[in-house]
Amino acid sequence: MKDTICTVKKILTGNMAALLLFELSFRVLLKILSGETQERVLDRILKMQGYSYMTEDNYGRVLSHPLTVLTAVLALLLFLLLLLFECCGLLACFERGWRKEKITMPGILRAGAAGALRVIRRHPLKWIPCMALGAPILSLNLILWEISGAGFGMVILQRFCASLPRALMILVPAGLLLCSAAGAFALPELLLRPDSPFKLWKGAGRRLKNKGPAKVAGAFLSQALVLGFMAAVYAAAAAVMVTAVKFGRSPGSEVSAVLIYGGWIRQAAAAAAGSLGTAAVLLFLYTFFAREEKTPVSRPASPERGKFLTFLSGKRMKIAGTALILAGEGLFVLLMMRGTIPDKAIPDSTVEVTAHRGGARIAPENTISAMEAAVNALADYAEIDVQETRDGEIVLLHDTNLSRVTGVDAKIWDLTYAEVSQLDAGIKFHKKFRGEKIPSLGEVLDYCRGKIRLNIELKYNGHNPDIVPKVVRLIEEHDFVDFCVITSMNYSFLEQVKELNPEITTGYTLAMIYGNPADLPAADFFSVKHTYLNRRFVARAHLQGKKVCAWTLNYQGDMRRMIDCGVDNLITDDPELVRKVVLGETQQDPSWLDLLKYALR
Repeated sequence: MKDTICTVKKILTGNMAALLLFELSFRVLLKILSGETQERVLDRILKMQGYSYMTEDNYGRVLSHPLTVLTAVLALLLFLLLLLFECCGLLACFERGWRKEKITMPGILRAGAAGALRVIRRHPLKWIPCMALGAPILSLNLILWEISGAGFGMVILQRFCASLPRALMILVPAGLLLCSAAGAFALPELLLRPDSPFKLWKGAGRRLKNKGPAKVAGAFLSQALVLGFMAAVYAAAAAVMVTAVKFGRSPGSEVSAVLIYGGWIRQAAAAAAGSLGTAAVLLFLYTFFAREEKTPVSRPASPERGKFLTFLSGKRMKIAGTALILAGEGLFVLLMMRGTIPDKAIPDSTVEVTAHRGGARIAPENTISAMEAAVNALADYAEIDVQETRDGEIVLLHDTNLSRVTGVDAKIWDLTYAEVSQLDAGIKFHKKFRGEKIPSLGEVLDYCRGKIRLNIELKYNGHNPDIVPKVVRLIEEHDFVDFCVITSMNYSFLEQVKELNPEITTGYTLAMIYGNPADLPAADFFSVKHTYLNRRFVARAHLQGKKVCAWTLNYQGDMRRMIDCGVDNLITDDPELVRKVVLGETQQDPSWLDLLKYALR
């Protein structure tokens, strides 16, 4: 360990500033390119496949399409090429430090490009599996930070993991990382000596021959130290930002400012963690290469330069080039952020409030007591879930199994309405609701008429093919068409509703969506999980004359963010809190600790 620390100190002495500037400029450029192209490429892929959007209903077809697979392969190759460039640049910096030679940021850029070209020319295809093997351990921090946020990549990862047996969810990533860490020990030799025989595992085996497990553990420790360091930096930066907002902005705009600035800080922390993680692991690997190599790595001799080239490669021009790169990237980032800087939050009383499953935080969900709570909270809508009993009665129930609500382990389609009506839906919530029954839809329509509108979500469970006509008929019989909307995650249910009664307003409930929500004529509005909603989607829906609901919001910071995005309806278990947030009657001057929680959420 002592030898490793001494070697690291020797390598970094003199070139630390150039190394940091290189990583800063490279990662900022990478973030700009990925941010500008990712959505455009995915939109183009969807359009070429005949889709305008991607949801849980079609994401499997979209991802398995040959065009998507080809694009993913090309994106992976581009990522590996950029990683090769970065590794060659970093290793060139380490090599100069080991020789006690100076190098500038433009010099690292030039060395990275030249090194990558040499490797590709020498090994036109073999460089790909080499970098692919090293990528998991080199990019571990970047992967962890990126997938931890709710986004498209996280959704895909969740769906992939859900398709694997529980044991494989742990064994596959662990085995991949161990192989990556072991194979990565050959990278310095392969990238610095592209003319040497390309024997990946032989080179790795030679490096790991002595204390191999400890060396592999050291590679993971490098990433772990970076992770801990960046987590501390992230928390400290968030605290400083919250302090600045607390004392620098007027009450009413603090929450919005913290949410937006906190997002910027998190993106910066993710990029920095990826950068430092790659550099730390590669530096750890290089220490063994530097100490074990008996002959220095030769560099091609520089050809004779004319006066103009000598001027361009001079110290002043290198400094000017570095400043120009950083200034250009900084200006572009500022232009990108300009449109998201928050102003004083203005109360918006036009946002409607929907009580999720009635008043689920105050009373047992989907019961008459929950409807009473929603009415008393002055909610605009009460959202309810309906399913069908064995004898065809439509009742309020979210889960297909009655266990969570009543304690009885039975499927709703296996019991008759008479049996369901004997169950206690209140005792598991609180003893004061003992004896609360699971109501029928007809009973709820009778109670709610003239008191509150309903958002009736049709649950698809494979045992209720006739639920749509039965619900529509009940709505018509109770003259409730103008006082309710029907929503469902099953789009075909919405199509059936429109066929039976076009006057009923319908909403498409989505756990995720990406793209332009067009070509969905049976949906009059969209009800989307709030973590996947942004201003762009809301604006696209509004251009088509369709409203957007966000679910399920029980956290004040999320409520404020959705209001800022322009959503039309907030679905929550706590309608009173949402109403206060909408009207600007609460947390206009939140505490420093509350703001920090918003920033780190």
